[in-house]
Amino acid sequence: MQQTSRSIVLPGNSEAHPVRRIDPIFQDLATGLARIRELRYIKVFPERLAASNVLSEDGKKNPVVKIGAEGLVGVELLIDESMKVVQFYAFTSAVNGCGRKIVEAVAAATPEGWHLAVVFDRSGDFWQKMMAEHPRLVVF
Repeated sequence: MQQTSRSIVLPGNSEAHPVRRIDPIFQDLATGLARIRELRYIKVFPERLAASNVLSEDGKKNPVVKIGAEGLVGVELLIDESMKVVQFYAFTSAVNGCGRKIVEAVAAATPEGWHLAVVFDRSGDFWQKMMAEHPRLVVF
């Protein structure tokens, strides 16, 4: 994967800022998750993406994905382009039905030939149901 960057200058700002090209898998996942009303914040990082209804208050303003937190809806995905895997690294939904929407959005945005993975299943039977609906999903 070759990334290119260039500099832009905004009006009233004399400093140049690098602009990274976002790979299509990240763009597609972010777009799919953005369609879910409850996910208000989405941030793309190198090799991962986080989406949540709450931002951190530590000054970094990252989407918060804390498993089991009250009132929280969020997902953190690890994306391995060389292995063609999207891993559900952290996942929580305090809103009934929103978990299914997140899985459906991720599955729809993930290209054919890629795999969806869950390494740690603490959900009871949620991921088993999702595996039945999404054959590419593997739960370890």
